[in-house]
Amino acid sequence: MGLLQVGESLAKRDHGGVYLSDRGAQGLAVSVIFTLLAAGFVGLRLFTRIHIMRKIESNDWMVVVALVNSFIFMGLDITEATSGMGMHMKDIPPDILERQMKAFWLTVPFYNAAVLCAKASILLQYFRVFPTQRMRVVCWFMITVLAIYGTWAVLSAFLNCIPVAKFWDPSIDGFCLSKPGLWFSNASMHIATDLFILIIPIPALISIEIPRRHKAALIGVFALGGFVCVTSIIRLVSLKRIADSTDPTYDNVGAASWSAIECNTGIICACLPTLKPLVSRIMPGLLSTLDGSQRQHSAPMANTLHTWNDESMGGAPGEEPEYGAGDPERVLSLSPSGFRWGAKRWSKIDKTSGTGAPQITELTEQERRGHL
Repeated sequence: MGLLQVGESLAKRDHGGVYLSDRGAQGLAVSVIFTLLAAGFVGLRLFTRIHIMRKIESNDWMVVVALVNSFIFMGLDITEATSGMGMHMKDIPPDILERQMKAFWLTVPFYNAAVLCAKASILLQYFRVFPTQRMRVVCWFMITVLAIYGTWAVLSAFLNCIPVAKFWDPSIDGFCLSKPGLWFSNASMHIATDLFILIIPIPALISIEIPRRHKAALIGVFALGGFVCVTSIIRLVSLKRIADSTDPTYDNVGAASWSAIECNTGIICACLPTLKPLVSRIMPGLLSTLDGSQRQHSAPMANTLHTWNDESMGGAPGEEPEYGAGDPERVLSLSPSGFRWGAKRWSKIDKTSGTGAPQITELTEQERRGHL
């Protein structure tokens, strides 16, 4: 009998063998498919960063760490699925059940680590894309929150029981924290942080002055993070089902599947905003439509390039093809008027001067409003 021959009547094997039910196979398929999808997006992200952008940053390494944890989670999911997950507990031999529970014990901390690293990657992207003082404070605050509750989530999962063997062998003397209490509190924190991460960039995205089509596309990329919130909520419902279950090995399939979906969609959403250079190289016409509308909107100022100049941030930025503008103020610099607001002054570079060299001219507030 092969590994993929399913059905409870066919899945039962001798001790040490494979116990794969049709429900377990379905959960296993979900885990493998979403993990491979996440790996594909991380691969595209790394290709973009290495071969197009030619630089790797901390947010890229963080999403790689998230993917590594997701692969470990998938490996443990395979062990669970082939150890009777989705079968009734009474039909699973004791040694196979113990193997399943050991794998289940390990999936929880690696799931939490994958989700937390994906969130941290997104926050580090915000820190780079929106480098205003207010955004820096908000991002550092959220990263601190993730670090504190993430440390608790991972350690409490590993040390859910003292000794840890009591998790899969209740007959051992010791002490265990409430499993439902931990699951629900951690799931609630995941949902809350998902919502905060989704809301953080909205004020900056709404305030930028760009054509509606371009703004809608930009907001849409960041809003895809809302799907992670949906998966977190559905996972919470599946956790409620297993917490109330009298047959947890049978009812664990939903929680395992949605855990895999949540952590991998978080990784995918963390990768999407970084793929603009790759998309523009493969399908230049797709983005040129947006850029064309932007150029048409700013046609009266075609001969003048205005740039952001903030001495407190280390001078004028270089162009950044990933987000369409220079660092700092990448997103805020997408204004069709070309003006970038700096803490020090408004300025413009006039390339049409007769000297042959760009001339930097400071603008008064009245002059600036006349150009907008």
